[in-house]
Order: sequence, then structure tokens, then C-alpha cells
Amino acid sequence: MSSRLDGRFSGADDYREGATHYDVQNKRRASVVEEARKRRTAVVREADVVIEDSPLRRMRRGSYMGADGPRPTDVLSTDLHEIPAGATSTIHRHSWDAVMWVTAGTGWTEINGRRVDWKPWDTVYLPAWSWHRHGNESSKDARYMTWSVGPMFEYFGLALLEDAGDEPYAELPPPPRSSATNLLADRLDPADPYARRLARLLGSRVDTSDSRLHTAWDDVTPRVTKRGARSMFLVDESIGYRTSGLTAVMHELAPGRWQARHRHGGDAYLYVVKGHGHSDIDDDSYTWAEGDLIVVDHWCWHQHFNDDPEATTRLIRVHNADAIFDLMSTLLDPLPLLEEPPQLDGPDLTGFVWPDPLDGRPPTD
Repeated sequence: MSSRLDGRFSGADDYREGATHYDVQNKRRASVVEEARKRRTAVVREADVVIEDSPLRRMRRGSYMGADGPRPTDVLSTDLHEIPAGATSTIHRHSWDAVMWVTAGTGWTEINGRRVDWKPWDTVYLPAWSWHRHGNESSKDARYMTWSVGPMFEYFGLALLEDAGDEPYAELPPPPRSSATNLLADRLDPADPYARRLARLLGSRVDTSDSRLHTAWDDVTPRVTKRGARSMFLVDESIGYRTSGLTAVMHELAPGRWQARHRHGGDAYLYVVKGHGHSDIDDDSYTWAEGDLIVVDHWCWHQHFNDDPEATTRLIRVHNADAIFDLMSTLLDPLPLLEEPPQLDGPDLTGFVWPDPLDGRPPTD
């Protein structure tokens, strides 16, 4: 089976036939960009997502964006999962982290032996290398979305996935760690450059032992932003999460209103929770409705509009801002990674009365 890395190392034949390193590298770089442009999409319709049975996992799964479906990506993936009534999945772990968001039904997720019960519009965080399984004890199927940085890990050859079937968590191995954990701290002589490196790498791993794992929708805090939307953090360092860079926020647009135009490096995926509208992305406009996924490619000017004159619409935005954005900021400095018009063109919300944050959440029975 070919690897997604194959294209990055193409050019061997050209080099053997006498091409210079300059020619090989230019051709390779151009092919990478060309392939990425071919894969670009703006909206994935819910109707186009094929749900498939996974007997091995004892669940069902559909791919919005990612290599497991018809729309491969390089950084983020988005999938839809279903847990049949009364089912419990196998327990597995992966080298990347992920964010879950419940769309329907009730259930639970066990993360490193800790059980989190969830219901519609709750958010659950799955840290990298955490053993986790899902269960549904109700008489109705449960459904949730996931966003992950799995594609980025595949790109760098670091994507690992382990499945342990029905093994109890207590009998499963811990996550891999630096070998410095096998040495006493007082034996790491700071005068020894190798010892310093061991100590640094030991401390560089994201510690998720004290990370928040669950945001109950009942506990979200809505705030109106300068961009003209009401926003609620779902996953963010400011509310206790320790991710590898994933952040999630729900944006609510007022009836007939919009969010201020802007652009940034890195992709952003927005899942339409409720309502309908359209997004202007560069020179094109794309309509969307509940269940669709809006895909904003890097450095595209974009603006989202609520086309319903009477009800609000809600979008969940996920990106890898606190990791890849920070790295790109350093690499591209002094170029800005986030750009907005000098005067934000958000709507005037003076006098608008927002609905109760819980409005629109599906019933649990």
C-alpha cells in the first residue's frame, strides 16, 4: 500500500536521469501545492457523507473530511460516528488527540479509566495516547462528531493507532514517554548536554493528566464578540483544556446577520449545528444548512451569513490554532497570520435579545 508520504519524496527518477537538486525540489514543491489545490472543497453536504458499519469497532462511521473518505486532507479531519443502542465499542488509543461533540442521543466515554457521561451538545476531549471506549446504554442510537489532527500526524509519519478489544484499562500499557523517566531527577547533571536534552524532552510533552475532558452544554458561557456573533468556548486552554493545539468554539449568528470578514493561515472547519445560511469565501458564495461542514482553506477571506430572518444559526468552529498557527507565525514572521479589515464589518447588534443558550438542543429522551 502506498503512503501519503510517497509524493513528498518523488523525483528519484528525475535525479537519476541527471536533474539537479534545484530542479527536483522545485518540481516536488509544485506537485504538492497542485495536489492540495485539487482537493480543495468549501462545503461538505450531510447527504454526501456515507455512514458505514464497522464490526471491528462495533460502531458506524462516516467521513466528512479525511483520508478514510473521498476528501483527504493534510491537517484536520472531521468524522461522524454512531453508537448503536446498547453497544459498547472496543477500547483503543492513537498518537493524536481529538474533540468529540454530541449531536444526538446519550452515552458515555471512558478515558484512561475515567467515565464521562454525555448528552446532546456536550463536548468531550480525547487526549493523545489516551485509552478510550464509548458506550450507549439507551434504547436509541447515539451520534457524535469528531475533529482531529490525525492527518497532520500521518503527513509526518507519526500516526499510530492501537486497538485492545475489550481489555480492562488497568491491564493496558501507559503512553510512551521519554527514557528520562527511568532516571532519578538528581542524576540528570545539568552540565551534561545529553542529560539536559533528556530533561527538556521529558518536560516538553503535553501533560494531559490535569486536562479538562468534558464541557457540559448547560455550563457554557456565551459572550458577544466584536465580529458580530455570540460565541461560546467548548475546548480551549482558557477553560482548562490541555490539547496539542485543537480549539473549538460555537458561534451563534443573529437572524439575518453575519460575522465580520477575516482570513488566517491554517484551515478552519465549521459544522452547522442549527439553521441555514451562506459563506463568502474569496470570490465565491456557498450555501449551507444543518448538518453540513464548511471548509475554510488557509488564507481565504471569508464571512459567514445567517439567511434566516427570524431565528439564530449556530456553527462550531474547530482549528489547530494553538499549535500549527503558532509555528507558522514564527516561520512567516513578519507576515501576519490573522488579517481583518481596519474597521470590522460586523453587524450592529444593539437591542438584539439573544435566546437562551439551551434553545435548539435535541431532547435526550
